[in-house]
Amino acid sequence: MTGAVPAILVLCALACVLLALALWLFASARRKQAQQSVQSTLRRGLDIRRELQAGEPLHLPDAFALPLPAQAQQLPQSDGLRRIKEYLGYKAWGISPRTLNTLALTALGLAVIAGLQGGALIGAMVLGLCLLLSTFAIWLRLGRRRAKMLTQLPGFLDNMVRLLSIGNSLHAAFQFASSNVPQPLGTALQHASASLNVSPDLGQAMAQLERTWGLPEFGLLAAVFRMTTRYGGRADMVLERVSSYIRDRQSAERELHSMSAEVRLSAWILALLPIVVGTMIMLLNQGYFMRMWNDVIGQKMIFIAAALQVFGSFLLYRLARLR
Repeated sequence: MTGAVPAILVLCALACVLLALALWLFASARRKQAQQSVQSTLRRGLDIRRELQAGEPLHLPDAFALPLPAQAQQLPQSDGLRRIKEYLGYKAWGISPRTLNTLALTALGLAVIAGLQGGALIGAMVLGLCLLLSTFAIWLRLGRRRAKMLTQLPGFLDNMVRLLSIGNSLHAAFQFASSNVPQPLGTALQHASASLNVSPDLGQAMAQLERTWGLPEFGLLAAVFRMTTRYGGRADMVLERVSSYIRDRQSAERELHSMSAEVRLSAWILALLPIVVGTMIMLLNQGYFMRMWNDVIGQKMIFIAAALQVFGSFLLYRLARLR
């Protein structure tokens, strides 16, 4: 147990460092959010002036411009890196590059410390565990942001219907309605609104949002906007029906979610129980685990158990995932 005391102290120190980094990131995010709010207010005023000028181009000063899409704002990137970001849906994560770099450095530091304590294989296992936990956290965050966005989408469509019914054009109604939408839907719509300054195709902007967020509702809106722009018609009636469809679907999903709560809770418990028990054994009785780890058959048993745990968790996820 004497050897466990320095390890516990190291873990406590790392926990304090991570807590300090979390507080710093929270303060930085709040400051960035305030700056984006000021920029959004200035941009809304300039958009209103542009609509009043009857189509005359309004050149925005650089100090008041909102961030444009990635193709017009960022430095040239390699095609492979851009495709990887689009495939992973990086823009939908809502995580700044600085935060990702901090998390990567923290995981690398933990892996190095574990490697110095127990060998290179232990360090690789710790690094893999950090990557797995980070992927799981990003998956949870992305799912919550998508669910919140779907709850905000019907209200946005209702505002567009009101603006269209009083005589606004489709582009003007979209820009006016997107200026009062809270996060995270507001951020996505602001990117789409900014992309209209480069390309006036509203359907293309919504299709880009569908590729970024992976929501089929954006693809449905892209089809509606393209049909309305090309063939005309009552866009307000179509958007009202789309809003009603999204609300009915969300109501059915909430009912199914409440009916399957027991199944999902059982799946969580069965998936996390072996991990918690194994972690407690490693922390409370390190000698037992190290004797098993130093044995060849023991290592094979540990790897087989880890593989079975991953496979069983995947099966439980598939069983509890009701669509």
